[in-house]
Amino acid sequence: MKPNKLPLFELMIGDEATDEIFAISLVESPAIELDFQYFGKELIRFAEVSKAKRLIMGPILVPNKRIFRVDGEGKNYEVYFKPETVRRLSQMYLEKKYTDSATIEHDTKKIKGINLVESWIVDNKFQDKSKAFGFQVPEGTWMGVFRVDESTEGKNIWDEYVTTGKVRGFSIEGMFEHSLVAAAKVEEQLWSKDINELDEEEAGILLGKIKAIISKDKRYKGKQRIEMESYSDYGDGIRNNAKRGIELNEKNGNKCATQTGKVRAQQLANGEPISVETIKRMYSYLSRAAEYYDETDTTACGTISYLLWGGKAALSWSRNKLRELGELVEGESPSFPQGSTYPGEAAKGKKKYKSPALFAEAGCPPATQDVELNLENRQKAIDEAMYGPLDINNPGDYWDTIAEKWDVPVEEAKGKVCGNCAAFNLTKTVLNCIAEGIGGEDALDVIEAGDLGYCEIYKFKCNANRSCFAHIDGGPIVD
Repeated sequence: MKPNKLPLFELMIGDEATDEIFAISLVESPAIELDFQYFGKELIRFAEVSKAKRLIMGPILVPNKRIFRVDGEGKNYEVYFKPETVRRLSQMYLEKKYTDSATIEHDTKKIKGINLVESWIVDNKFQDKSKAFGFQVPEGTWMGVFRVDESTEGKNIWDEYVTTGKVRGFSIEGMFEHSLVAAAKVEEQLWSKDINELDEEEAGILLGKIKAIISKDKRYKGKQRIEMESYSDYGDGIRNNAKRGIELNEKNGNKCATQTGKVRAQQLANGEPISVETIKRMYSYLSRAAEYYDETDTTACGTISYLLWGGKAALSWSRNKLRELGELVEGESPSFPQGSTYPGEAAKGKKKYKSPALFAEAGCPPATQDVELNLENRQKAIDEAMYGPLDINNPGDYWDTIAEKWDVPVEEAKGKVCGNCAAFNLTKTVLNCIAEGIGGEDALDVIEAGDLGYCEIYKFKCNANRSCFAHIDGGPIVD
């Protein structure tokens, strides 16, 4: 009997602004079926880092390795990454400063006390340093070393999870473009086949599922967060809005919206599944951009961009979905990743700040309309409060310096950004003013791409992902 084949999809990077690995999770049953090796004082230490302790070394992603997946409707399929995709994903993970983005068993909460300290691609499997520690991985494999620090959180991870074997390998969290490679209708479920009829690949699939069930792995239960989890239960209203946005944009010469918005529209129009992170971005954008939507003006880029993201129907659905997943709680700030453009809600028990700009009789803050004044005020923030880093992707020693100024750990300093400062204004009024000052039909895209808001202390347009010495906990300012 010829074995049944599952649908096979290549996972690709369609748009580097949206497709990425945003976290690496420590799990008991890694999907790539390769465990990591840990190094402590009682074991051989990783040679390249000499006396360092509390190191976890292992494969993060193996090229061409077929990974069994189950979608939201219980349908089985497989995915894989090409070597060039694995290499680029490893580069992007470092470029986007995700080295401290680790979780346990794909929990939504990022854990503290662990950082990726080494990352490399195996170019020669016979000479690679991983071979010295017993790893037999193919060329093109992404290898990594995580260091668990001496903090309370770090000691808990090491003692409770690593040395006990509760976690045995790495598993990625991310979102990618799916491309169907080969598909055949599965006429008979693997579970119903005689064990003697299973080929090696099918037996491996079933073994992986059995291991997951025994360990009560949450990846296959309910609507818990899973590797590369995604949802497609949005209604026809969202699909139709996206299709309408695509149609209007084509009539307008496709000059509206960013590439991200255009890709999102195609996904929604086709009814493709979208990840939790994408749903967060959807709610973020639609919450802020509602002011620019005018259903009577179908030539305005604000209207077209809003429709491309699914329109009002998507705003309602994304809000409800995030509440359902426990990502959005009324009256509290949701747990969103650092760097998110999500505008936030009034934090529970915190003072609701009012922006002086809302009461200014003269209208918009002058710096939102005057480029030279904005640059002058920004320079003042740089000189007086060390506004920065000027290059987010290459911060240099910025976070070390500001952490020393505040007398806090570097990782804590990185969490104090403009986007959660009590002086960071994200009200519709001020965003309208910024858009008006930028001018042109791409104003909304500029605001979104730059994560722009308005600093009420130094009176200039600033980026949500930067920081300064004047940071005040409790923000941002929202309607």
